[in-house]
Amino acid sequence: MAGMTQLTRTRNEAASAVARVFARLRTRARPIAVALSLGALVALGQPTQGLAQVPATLMADLVYVDGAGRLVASGSVEVWQGSLRLTAQRVIFDQRQDFLIVDGPITITNGPDVVILADSAQLSPGLQAGLITSARVVLDQQLQMTAASMERDQNGISQLNSVVASSCPVCAADPTPLWEIRAESVTHNEATDQLHFRRAQFRFAGVPIFYLPRMRLPGPRLDRSRGVLRPEVNLDTDLGLSVGLPYFMPFGETQDLTLTPTVSSEQMVSLGFRWRMARPNGGVEVVGQVSRDRIIPGDYRGYMYVRALFGLANDFRLSANLLTASDRSYLETYDITDDSRLSADVTLERVSRDQMIRARALAFYSLRAADNNAEFPNAALQGELDQRIGLDHTPVGGELRFQLGANAYRRASSVDGVQGRDLSRAHIQLTWRRSAVLAGGILATGALDGRVDHVRVGDDSAYPTPVNRQAVQAMVEFRWPWAATTDSGARHVIEPIVQLVESRRNAAALPNDDHTMPELDEGNLFTLTRYSGEDAPDNGSRVNAGFRWTRYDPAGWSSEALVGRIWRRAPFTGFDPLHVQPLGREASDWLLAGRLSHQDGYSASLRLLLDPNSDLSRAETNLAWSGRSNTVSTRYLYMPATSFEDRATPLSEWSLDVSHRFASGWSSSVGWEYDVEQQLFATARAGLEFRNECLAFDLSFARHFVTSTNPTTSTRFSMSVDLLGIGGRAPTINGRSCRA
Repeated sequence: MAGMTQLTRTRNEAASAVARVFARLRTRARPIAVALSLGALVALGQPTQGLAQVPATLMADLVYVDGAGRLVASGSVEVWQGSLRLTAQRVIFDQRQDFLIVDGPITITNGPDVVILADSAQLSPGLQAGLITSARVVLDQQLQMTAASMERDQNGISQLNSVVASSCPVCAADPTPLWEIRAESVTHNEATDQLHFRRAQFRFAGVPIFYLPRMRLPGPRLDRSRGVLRPEVNLDTDLGLSVGLPYFMPFGETQDLTLTPTVSSEQMVSLGFRWRMARPNGGVEVVGQVSRDRIIPGDYRGYMYVRALFGLANDFRLSANLLTASDRSYLETYDITDDSRLSADVTLERVSRDQMIRARALAFYSLRAADNNAEFPNAALQGELDQRIGLDHTPVGGELRFQLGANAYRRASSVDGVQGRDLSRAHIQLTWRRSAVLAGGILATGALDGRVDHVRVGDDSAYPTPVNRQAVQAMVEFRWPWAATTDSGARHVIEPIVQLVESRRNAAALPNDDHTMPELDEGNLFTLTRYSGEDAPDNGSRVNAGFRWTRYDPAGWSSEALVGRIWRRAPFTGFDPLHVQPLGREASDWLLAGRLSHQDGYSASLRLLLDPNSDLSRAETNLAWSGRSNTVSTRYLYMPATSFEDRATPLSEWSLDVSHRFASGWSSSVGWEYDVEQQLFATARAGLEFRNECLAFDLSFARHFVTSTNPTTSTRFSMSVDLLGIGGRAPTINGRSCRA
């Protein structure tokens, strides 16, 4: 008889039950499977709760009771209970001594988190305690430890003796791992997932590097553990050689603090900090640093960045962001950010499919030495409601968009005029839009837009009374796509586009504080509202026209080209009349844009702007290629001198980024920005990186040269080394692997 018989007897009944079964099956040569209630079988290193009442199952080629009354299972023995699985050559259960003798090779697994390999073992019936010889433990498929012996007690604490620990592969042709920790003993506490090393020696490529009498490391399943993190090493022309040693401190499951003391060869001392707090509906993060250096002797310098995000009732979100610094140069000197201004905002918003509600408070501070912050809008309040209403089931059809908003800003200066001008505004806007397909496949779109603004201006005698302004726009657009497929299977789409727009507004004049002339590109050629600000909306009669061609090739190529232009009945006068407005002329620049790409990673794009005299206003070219081991991207930008952008000399820039990944796990990168007009570099950078199953190494270099916009030269080196497979840092799939 073959098969499986389920028995629900207790451990004391198991031996006799199996003896009776075996007596009936003694003459059969086929494998048998017998279910045994051996108690709570659990994996080493795993909690035992919840398994005590789960029956265990044993399968073997042969099961019998020997002369000493011991239950013996031999030949392809498997024992499993829940997620636990044990395989061995033989298992002997001694009921009188109350222990199991297991002969190997032995494998004990409990899911993917714990794997134990051994030659032999003597264990309690529940596998909760015992002695294992010639053990190899693999935690979370990452960190592996080999030991001469392994002991585990009833409290979930395992001790390994004569240990070699590493997350690197150990190959037959090269048995020395890239890095390893040798220790007299290692204690693993399953409750805390901590590894305590005694008399530990760290080795790199078999060479001893340093020795520690005691060392504690987090297990690979532990993401938050108190202790020292990876050192931070940097070399900078301003700060010299600096070394930082972060220390991580968790406070329960919802808070943690990281302190990073840093010292440098240039007499710089810093203390960095990062505090995080998590709540069920969001969290807060505070990052900062306090320093004393020789750049500003005798003063404490620093910065702080605060970010918060919380989900509120009714799908509202509350967010906050704050960046502040002690002085104008701190952020640049310490390579915190290249942003030239500090900002802060608090936002309450709710965004759904058809509605957006937002209220914001903002503040700004320029870090540029030439800027006078008192004369810039440095505080603002905003509120807006945007509602979309579908009208498909009404005779009108289309979509209605309702917008209601208010904003205000102020300058610290009280000087009359633009230097001290304060402003508050409220507006209401209604937009209707509908599309339909006409005869012949022509796609027609119509839109109507009306807006009313109420504006109050302070500290500017040119606007003594409130201003009310009304604006109306109407648009009709026609697109006529033509599609064809060639004999080779390539698909072509040719699409002429014509857009007629009529805008009217009353003559009420407003100061222009939030509006700049945008640059003509593929994204705004056919938009009803081309300008981002509210002070100077587009007006007058105009025609936006273009011709688009797209091609899709079965070989993997795709391409697109666009030619377009804007014609006006009269020049746009919403901006400074002393400047020539590229989009405000009766005829705008010609836009010529094209793109070419291939599924194998090749791409190229080109954008040209030609003025009415066919002179080049802008030229931008991008080329890129991304392969399995190499990436290349380059960009060239040319813009002639123009009074509109206050540029007295032409702008000619070339940038390049190249990276290569080696089969050995190494990768390199190099890049730069080069000023062709001045024939000098603006920035240069290079990087060297190594990744394999157990180690990550990064070395980076960056140099900023003196240019018209960068008054100083600086150089910075950064280096990091990370042991993968410890503390939740999973190994990568790249790098060394064993080969026959």
